[in-house]
Amino acid sequence: MNEITHIVWDDLNHFSESEFPAGVTEKVSPAFLCKLDKFREALGCAVIPSPLVGGWFRNDGSTTSRHYIGSGNMLRKADAGDVFPDCDIFHALITAVHCGFTGIGLYFDTNYAGEKKHMLHLDTRPGELVIWTRDNKKYTTIYPRPNASVFDLLS
Repeated sequence: MNEITHIVWDDLNHFSESEFPAGVTEKVSPAFLCKLDKFREALGCAVIPSPLVGGWFRNDGSTTSRHYIGSGNMLRKADAGDVFPDCDIFHALITAVHCGFTGIGLYFDTNYAGEKKHMLHLDTRPGELVIWTRDNKKYTTIYPRPNASVFDLLS
């Protein structure tokens, strides 16, 4: 499969460059943006990109973050983004798994346009699927569960 090297906005069905903060899309992997467009198609509802630059790329902070692009000569394209799906957050989670995202975070302590709204972090990290939640600034890994089954959470 050929790697997508640049985004052609006319090829996307559900997003336009104007929906993202200025200057963000040139620092995000075009393949990620295409996958995000396919996610929106599969989800069947609006997906609002985070208005925060840090929801797309960062030059500082954790170097293991999929938002981190580095600085100087050590730059890469981010393969992560934060979005606000206009549907049940768990439906969005299941759809994200089916679309092949490998890092999925459900954030229950976020706001959009001054209102409390659940946010979804999506990324395409190498390796196995990882799912986590954040609530009241506390992170919890849902999958994989060390030494436990995900079904233990349900009992």
